[in-house]
Amino acid sequence: MSNGKYRVLFIDVSENRDWIEEFNYSEVMGPVELGVKLHLDRFMTWKKPVYNPDNAVVIGSGLLAGTKLYGVHRLTFVFKSPLTRGLHVASMGGAAYQFRVNAHAIVVIGEADEPVIVKIFDEGDGKPIVEYIRISETELINIWRGYNGEKGIYALQRYLSDKYSGFYREYDGRTLLVGPASKYTSMGIVASITLHHGEIDWGSEDFAARGGPGSVLYRAHRVAAIMYGGRFDRGSDKPRELIDTRSINELFIKLTNKPYVTQVIEAGTKYRYDPKLNTGGTLGGNYPSLKIYTPMFNWNMIYLPADLREKLHGYIMKYMWEPFNKEAIETKAWKTCGEPCPLACKKVRLGRYKSDYEPYNGLGPMIGVFDLHEVQRVVELVDAYGFDAIEMGNLIAFVFDALEKGLLKPEEVGVSGIPYFDPHNYRVEYSRYNADIALQLVENIAWGRNPVLKLIGDKGIRSAAKILDILYEDRIRSVGYRFSDLPVYALFGEEGHITPNYYWTPGMVAPLPILGRYWTLYKGVFLEPEEFAEKAFNRALRELWIDNNGLCRFHRGWAEKVLPEIFKFYGIEDFEKRHFEIYKLIIKYQDLAGANPAYWDSSKIIDFMCEAAREYGNDEWASKFALNKEKAAQEWWSRFYKKINELISSFEK
Repeated sequence: MSNGKYRVLFIDVSENRDWIEEFNYSEVMGPVELGVKLHLDRFMTWKKPVYNPDNAVVIGSGLLAGTKLYGVHRLTFVFKSPLTRGLHVASMGGAAYQFRVNAHAIVVIGEADEPVIVKIFDEGDGKPIVEYIRISETELINIWRGYNGEKGIYALQRYLSDKYSGFYREYDGRTLLVGPASKYTSMGIVASITLHHGEIDWGSEDFAARGGPGSVLYRAHRVAAIMYGGRFDRGSDKPRELIDTRSINELFIKLTNKPYVTQVIEAGTKYRYDPKLNTGGTLGGNYPSLKIYTPMFNWNMIYLPADLREKLHGYIMKYMWEPFNKEAIETKAWKTCGEPCPLACKKVRLGRYKSDYEPYNGLGPMIGVFDLHEVQRVVELVDAYGFDAIEMGNLIAFVFDALEKGLLKPEEVGVSGIPYFDPHNYRVEYSRYNADIALQLVENIAWGRNPVLKLIGDKGIRSAAKILDILYEDRIRSVGYRFSDLPVYALFGEEGHITPNYYWTPGMVAPLPILGRYWTLYKGVFLEPEEFAEKAFNRALRELWIDNNGLCRFHRGWAEKVLPEIFKFYGIEDFEKRHFEIYKLIIKYQDLAGANPAYWDSSKIIDFMCEAAREYGNDEWASKFALNKEKAAQEWWSRFYKKINELISSFEK
């Protein structure tokens, strides 16, 4: 297999032109490697604006797609992010399973003169066919506002399913979709829903969300949807050892001394079902383990005493976790992302509502909503409009914090009142009221209705907070808080940022080239910066293995043990070195783009670090922070970043 080719379908929507390029496996073995090289050398997007038509959206599967391995049919997206201002990676589950065309990846470039729906199909002869369907922006917006009982991405899918029902039936098609968030903000996702002959399989949807890939797809290229399907046999060029379940089992017994399915189930216990906790999925598993370290109230829980955090966590367990178990776990309403998989990680409630930890925490306890069914209302609207739920949860929490502290007034952001956002006086009955305020914010941001919210949605929290500091200078003096001291985020260059996943750990804000994903150490620990940097670096490389090869990270427990050996079947002997080289190129790109990690510019980020040192029992660093908070923070950041650079240099040697 050493002479294999990674096939890429280039689509230029400005000219309705498409072509295939092939790369030897020695050049390109996966979508991240492809994306980095195209952005760095061919399109040189590091020196161009984010919404330039050259900001290629690379959408690709790995070489394992089409094999009989589980969890290998993710689509990975690579693009220059409107939030971080550097290269970013996002991925979605299952979407490569129905990508039955003779190509491993799609590269979208150019800017259409009006919104375009791209249709890709393969009759089975290995020649992908691309059609370009124009739609007026007025019609697209009307569909997003409501079609056949749905809004946003779900409305667009129903519209496409009705209009192109023959395509979906004939080719067992699937769609990549954007919503209004991609037109009006920099936080737009790309969504995809498992379809059965065009009909939505509720609860199986997945999103490439972090960093704004949907915003780039729409604002740089005017692409509203990509439909695809076909009859091409994805397994036709795969190593025989990976397309037969018996040979896979024999391989795993040889490599790990355990049968393959046993490995998969053991490694994915948390995501399938954990008998020790009598629950499953990320929502079921995370809350009992995170306990009082669960992020709440715009990260303000870092200032709260343990007994109050215990009380608030009790609300989560009673009003979110217990109903979740009753509605999703006891009913065994579990689904996959669209590819065959024994983990069935999608825990679906009430026949429709996929319930995962990150969106439910970000649009729940982070914004003062502790009732599962109230959180559900906010999550569903955020998903429908095509927002990144993690970024949106941090954004709403930031606005709620500003409203509660008096930095903003309700009428200035188009809402009917001030949320209940004081954890000391909070009651779970406030959940519905806070959810109502959140829904008003979501509507206003989704449609670009409010100047303040439009500023935050477009520029991102970091840049917007600094502008608001200037606009509301007098109010800041009287209130005693700055806007820029309310949020928590990782920094890149002079303007870039991304808000953290919902884990209270230094790894979420540490100086690494790509964050907002799990390319870091995300355990709740506070280590010496050099030790933390080494562990975070090693974790980032392995997460790159996963994303570059289209794997689901819920399968990382077995995959990381065997991937270097498996890729020898493709003639790739230098698997680990290749991925280090890719990581090094990402760092080079960020440097050229002016999007290198930057030191923290919000007092809350420094408090986030200070309180973590104390909470996680690092007495030496807790003392340093107590003595001089700013000096200690600078020391930790600088030593961490220095160690990362040393690790890169040592790999080079």
